[in-house]
Amino acid sequence: MSASPEASGDLRTALQNARVLLHQEPRLAAEQAREILRVVPSHPDAELLLAAALRRTGEFETARVLLHPLRQKYPRSAAIWLEWGELNAATGQADVALRSLQRAVELDPTLVRGWLALAEHCQATEDTRGAEDAYAQFLRYSTRDPELLAAADALCANRIPDAERLLRARLYKVPTDVAAIRMMAEVAARLGRYDDAEHLLGRCLELSPRFSAARQQYAMVLHRNNKPVPASREIAVLERDDPGNASVRNLKAAVLCRTGDYAPAIAIYRDLVAQFPNQAKLFLSYGHALKTAGIRDEAIAAYRRCIAIDPGYGEAYWSLANLKTFRFEAEDIAEMRVQLGREALAVEQRAQFEFALGKALEDEANYSDSFQHYARGNALRRDMIPYDADDASLRVRRARDTFTTAFYEQRAGWGNTAADPIFVVGLPRSGSTLIEQILSSHSLVEGTMELPEIISITRELRESAGAGKHTYHEALATKSRDEIATLGAAYIERTRIQRKQGAPFFIDKMPNNFFHVGLIHLILPNAKI
Repeated sequence: MSASPEASGDLRTALQNARVLLHQEPRLAAEQAREILRVVPSHPDAELLLAAALRRTGEFETARVLLHPLRQKYPRSAAIWLEWGELNAATGQADVALRSLQRAVELDPTLVRGWLALAEHCQATEDTRGAEDAYAQFLRYSTRDPELLAAADALCANRIPDAERLLRARLYKVPTDVAAIRMMAEVAARLGRYDDAEHLLGRCLELSPRFSAARQQYAMVLHRNNKPVPASREIAVLERDDPGNASVRNLKAAVLCRTGDYAPAIAIYRDLVAQFPNQAKLFLSYGHALKTAGIRDEAIAAYRRCIAIDPGYGEAYWSLANLKTFRFEAEDIAEMRVQLGREALAVEQRAQFEFALGKALEDEANYSDSFQHYARGNALRRDMIPYDADDASLRVRRARDTFTTAFYEQRAGWGNTAADPIFVVGLPRSGSTLIEQILSSHSLVEGTMELPEIISITRELRESAGAGKHTYHEALATKSRDEIATLGAAYIERTRIQRKQGAPFFIDKMPNNFFHVGLIHLILPNAKI
């Protein structure tokens, strides 16, 4: 803070001991703070410490009573604003929490804990951009080393090549610098090199196992890399150390959805939206979980709440339209037209509004206008997600050249012998969902979801083929019998977490697996396609 007058050595020691206890034994920290206040009544540092300990033990109102007069007496104390922000975040006052945390780092831009708390708050409320900005500032101020400061400045300014160059030079000199390793992982993640980020963060935790911020980043990268089981292990460690951390709980809910465990995920989202009732993106994620779990009415209510918070959130409208049987009211259609008339509407949200309005007009049999909106939506998506027909043709040619009759004859009897998977493949909107529903109605067949495991395997093969290769087929052709069997076993093992019913067969309904039918037949020759 420090709002207190200069303390004696004994008092400083007592305060330091209490601060050490705060993170591991908050009840003992509270006892220590009360003992200090018995000797030195109204000592502001001890009162702040006691409030922090009470927050950590769930005694929120008592903490609030302590903090409120402190905030009035020391209005320029960044430490008090930080604790006030964390208390309000814990009690569901999300807007107050955000303003308080922003005020803390405004008063003291070097307040490392403040930037980290702000980043975690933004993550919990799914404000991705805000989290990235705050996290970059956290990295910037978490070290005073001039070399790392220069790298962090480059990272904050999104000068990624400069940041990478500076960090490589640093790690060449000091290969065990955990701060530099973590920053390099952030560079890799921003470039989409999640495998590199995963490796770097794993190394970071080997060197510093109690580096909680790195562990949370590691869990996030594992999740993005489609590794829910190891991600869950890291989340369990984070929960043990800080069970009330909302950003960790949000990440846990996302991982549970990935593994098909919707009931516990929905319970977490339900708590989070109660804690942060004005966060549109959080309600969208909640709606997605409810929809996938088949809880349709609550999903609609979640999407409606998202729209009420942010009328320009086109993805919420499209999520309603994508329920298939949902029908928009006249006022919904009017509001979508209003939003599309806004010049400031983000391109991604505009595309979603075009699709949603197209569906609404199609349901009204206004096919001409409907088609125009679909066409505009697709044109916007085409610009955002470029499609290279030549690349797709090359992939198909490589598959046809590789997966010949002779290729399979030479590899007869190869692969993993499991007959469990049933792959439903095809272009989107071609009836794959209907096929999946028919098959999963059989008592021996479990429906799962569109599983990304085969695509993950192709990415790993492509990486093993070298940076200059556009397809994985060359690498696959060089694999031995044992290596091919290992690929099939890896698929079976990775998908095991998706199987909840114990049925002998399960469905993988990833449509884009049609590109990889040859691979599937090689590594899982007894699978149905």
